[in-house]
Amino acid sequence: MTNPNKVSVVKCTDYSKEDVRSAVDKTFSYFGGIENVIKKGSKVLLKPNFLKESSPRKCIVTHPAVIEAVAESVLETGSIPIIGDSPAFGSVAKVAKRIGLDKFAEKNGIDIIELDKPRKVSINCGGKDFSLTVSGKALDVDAIINLPKLKAHVQVYFTAGVKNLYGCVSGKQKAWRHLQAKNNLEWYTEMLIANYQLVKPVFTIVDAITAMEEKGPTGGKPKDVSLLVGGIDVIAVDRVVTELLSVRPDDVPILRAAKRLGIGEQDLSKIEIAGEELSSVKVHDFIFPELLPIGFDFIRVVKSLIRHLWLKNVGKA
Repeated sequence: MTNPNKVSVVKCTDYSKEDVRSAVDKTFSYFGGIENVIKKGSKVLLKPNFLKESSPRKCIVTHPAVIEAVAESVLETGSIPIIGDSPAFGSVAKVAKRIGLDKFAEKNGIDIIELDKPRKVSINCGGKDFSLTVSGKALDVDAIINLPKLKAHVQVYFTAGVKNLYGCVSGKQKAWRHLQAKNNLEWYTEMLIANYQLVKPVFTIVDAITAMEEKGPTGGKPKDVSLLVGGIDVIAVDRVVTELLSVRPDDVPILRAAKRLGIGEQDLSKIEIAGEELSSVKVHDFIFPELLPIGFDFIRVVKSLIRHLWLKNVGKA
């Protein structure tokens, strides 16, 4: 049986199709191969970060080479990959077209979907009750493979495994939750943990080949990290990311929330590292932002909604 607390750290220095596919295959190999992660014939949602329409060079979205490599792996098992997200701005179709993923999907018969059709679900997480609204399309698949982009983040320090799953929340309901948070970072990050527990991916691969530092998730600068980080327990994956970026886990709001709720594994002595030695691939000069308040006021939410609808139906980023 695969250790659920195992995290793989695989070197990959560029986005060439061959190198990325090799790194993805190596990642799955540490867990008994992808056939040990998903069942043959299952519908598998690949959940990238499609925050907004953008060139892959800007490191705002998960690189298409990573998405394509995982999709090919899923197809080879006889399963059905579906690529989906709910962008903060614009549409999935526009993001996919901008990064050239639409042609790959069409060639391979893969659907690219908007994670809409919101559904209200209650969940108890760490002894606390949450009533959350997430995409019914994310809940109805057989499995989710989480494909986040590693980026600095001005509200939660960095975004990786846990935060990427917030994209399973449909449309501008994400912004409304910022309004609901009223600058209560503890409530917001605990909600993110509950959201993760609700959609619960079977596997996560963090695209950290080129990450974003400084002012993320959209305004930062590319930073070569040259890694794919994979695992089953998303908390363990994010904990290893903190180690790779030379950050104390207590400085990361999402990991503090997971610790409060007793979700996931953060003790490095209990996390089995496969692949590269952490000490040999650590980044010591990654630039993080100063944190800003988590809450949005009503005017910001309305402006965000207008921008989203304009980019989705009319404009171009």
